[in-house]
Amino acid sequence: MPEALDVTCACCGALLKVDTETGAVVWSEVKKATPKDFDDLVHRVHEHKSELDEKFARSVQQTRSQKSILDKKFEEARKRASENPNVKPPNPFDYE
Repeated sequence: MPEALDVTCACCGALLKVDTETGAVVWSEVKKATPKDFDDLVHRVHEHKSELDEKFARSVQQTRSQKSILDKKFEEARKRASENPNVKPPNPFDYE
C-alpha cells in the first residue's frame, strides 16, 4: 500500500498528498491562478475584504453574547450561594 495518495482538489485544482492510514493531508501544492485583468483582481480583493468584515462582525457579536451568557450564569451561581451560605460548593478533586 502506498505511503500517500495523490489527490487533486476538484474545487481549486490543488495537489494533495493524503496519508492512507490517518486520512490526513500531509502536503498540499496549490496551483497558481493565472493573472487576470486588474479590475477583476480589485473586485476579488474587495469581496475578500467584505467577507473578512462579516466574519469579524459575527465574532464580535458572538463575544458579546458569550459575555452576557457568562454573566447570567455567574448571577445564578451567586444567587444560589447566597440562599445557602453554609453549603460548600462541590470540589472537582473530591470525585477521584
